[in-house]
Amino acid sequence: MLEKLRKTIMWASICVAIVVSVIAILFAANQTKFGWAFDVAFWVLICYIVLSLLVWLFYGIISLKDKPKKTIIFAGAIVVVVVASILLALGDTMPQDMLMKYNTSEKTAKLIAIACYATYITVIGAVVLMIYSAISKSFKK
Repeated sequence: MLEKLRKTIMWASICVAIVVSVIAILFAANQTKFGWAFDVAFWVLICYIVLSLLVWLFYGIISLKDKPKKTIIFAGAIVVVVVASILLALGDTMPQDMLMKYNTSEKTAKLIAIACYATYITVIGAVVLMIYSAISKSFKK
């Protein structure tokens, strides 16, 4: 059951990543013609992050319910990622002309920066863990 859920989540994440990438490419290609892409990408990203966090927490708690130490480490990792994202986004500012052009606020820009940093940290962490896992398996054989 959990394996099927994991595969479904993985494929849904890949599909969302492709959609957001296409929207970002359209926006970068012609900002005046595809100005709407900024808003769509923002809301897709927010929904994706919220759903990912909920699924991540739910899946993590279910899969680790018999292992309290790992559950605490898992929850701590989530807190570290969120706090690091917020700290990294504190210094980011968007130029006023960009805020006016896309009819957004500084607060919204900060939320986007926090979401982007959380995504970067999570992806980099996953890649590092995959490399570590591959290397440790090769030494065990």
